[in-house]
Amino acid sequence: MQKTCTFLGNSDIRETDALNSKIRQTITDLITNKGVNTFYVGVKGQFETLCHRIVSEIKQSHPDIQVILSIAYVKDLEKCRYPFDEFYFPVLCEFGYKGWSIAKRNEWLINETDYIISYNRYQGRAYNYCQKARRKKKDVIEISDEPKH
Repeated sequence: MQKTCTFLGNSDIRETDALNSKIRQTITDLITNKGVNTFYVGVKGQFETLCHRIVSEIKQSHPDIQVILSIAYVKDLEKCRYPFDEFYFPVLCEFGYKGWSIAKRNEWLINETDYIISYNRYQGRAYNYCQKARRKKKDVIEISDEPKH
């Protein structure tokens, strides 16, 4: 049975060794203990790019996992710096303005995934998408250490 995971987070983050370690541990736990074998990655911001890099590194020791690039625009293929097995471009993304395409991609991700690793505890658009995912009974794993405001 295919289990999936994606990543939603703020565009600008402060990358630290502790954050990298937390992401790596969470991904490894999902593979080892939850049976996740497919990861949807993106190129929309520092958090998605960081997670894509870490998943690519983990894939070297877990070659059976799939890394699928999920894009909101065809030009996003050119922005991708890390390897992926295939890409998915949700049909509705090709119509409309920038924000609408990203929204359609994020909605597709929410519907298609079992787990979401999140870095946006209390604010922003990614936070709002995680709230939608929770209402759909998706498992959102928040990894930020930011204090609540």
